[in-house]
Amino acid sequence: MLAFLLVILKWLAIAAAVLALATWLFIRFYPVFGGEPDARSLARIQASPQFDGQVFRNAEPTPLMSPGNTRPVGVIEWLRNVLTPPAGKVPSEPLPNRPLNLHEQPLEDGQFVWLGHSTVLFRLAGQVMVTDPLLNRASPIPLAGAPFPVRYPVTAADFPALDVVLLSHDHYDHLDWRAIRDLDPKVRHYVVPLGVRAHLLRWGVANDKITELDWHESTRQGDVDITLAPARHFSGRRFDNRNFTLWGSWVLKTPDFSLFFNGDSGYGRHFAEIGRRYGPFDVALMENGAYNERWAYIHMQPEQSVQAVRDVQARQVVPIHWGKFDLAFHPWKEPIHRFMAEADRKGVDVVTPEIGQVFDFTEPPRSTWWESAR
Repeated sequence: MLAFLLVILKWLAIAAAVLALATWLFIRFYPVFGGEPDARSLARIQASPQFDGQVFRNAEPTPLMSPGNTRPVGVIEWLRNVLTPPAGKVPSEPLPNRPLNLHEQPLEDGQFVWLGHSTVLFRLAGQVMVTDPLLNRASPIPLAGAPFPVRYPVTAADFPALDVVLLSHDHYDHLDWRAIRDLDPKVRHYVVPLGVRAHLLRWGVANDKITELDWHESTRQGDVDITLAPARHFSGRRFDNRNFTLWGSWVLKTPDFSLFFNGDSGYGRHFAEIGRRYGPFDVALMENGAYNERWAYIHMQPEQSVQAVRDVQARQVVPIHWGKFDLAFHPWKEPIHRFMAEADRKGVDVVTPEIGQVFDFTEPPRSTWWESAR
């Protein structure tokens, strides 16, 4: 009997070793996990005021889990959510959206298209730009992160030529390596936070197409001034390199238009600081969704997102970061319901385009398309 148990333990140990090796090889060589910074990026990272010698830090203390919410009950909650999800957690049918037809009807200056989550395509001062293009799964593995089905799926082939791709950070629901690979032949330039350049280089993007910035640094593309501003978040595509790339929000200025795109962020004093330093803004593209009380320091609740709009001094807001993925425990419509209710209470002007709808801010859409979606 003892000999039999020893044989079983031996094979279990071998299986564990093989699994560990396979996992290491997968993470080491599968492109989705990105690259390591070269000497040029490493020097800039180490010189950053946000870098403490080992990792990037937020401007104020930012635990990943809220105090009192670090218990294993989080795993139990996740399992309960998967096995018995709340009613309405995901749509029961493909979401309505507009087909993207920009080859026959190119974007005009001042026109925008929200493509779900944090992907917004627009043209300012002749520059066609997109934020965080996400066209595939928000996950490194094919078993998770699938987008909600839509009536008219969008692919890289539907995109026009892009002057600038703006990336807020390197999480999977904001940096889609397949989208970068497929869009790259159409892209003239990428503007990214410190460290993210390494991922793009790994995926075959030419070095001279990438500008990486620290907080409060700027670049100019055509007549658009682009500045990386702070956010309160974290980064990493592997378990062993968390916070070795920077995260941030974007400030875009032209002679007659100003735009704020917040990426991902917990609520904090940085919003008011951005408003004082760079505001007021004509429009804010503001995160609203994929939140949980356990992640209170790194993702905002909808009511906080509305307050952030006021803090940055934006005249109008497009709520984003919702309507495409099941990334939290709440029903899919909850973020927009809560955001709209709070915006009404605080007198915030909300623009609500349909997914895929081309619009501008002279006659902004105020659809409630989600109410008829199931």
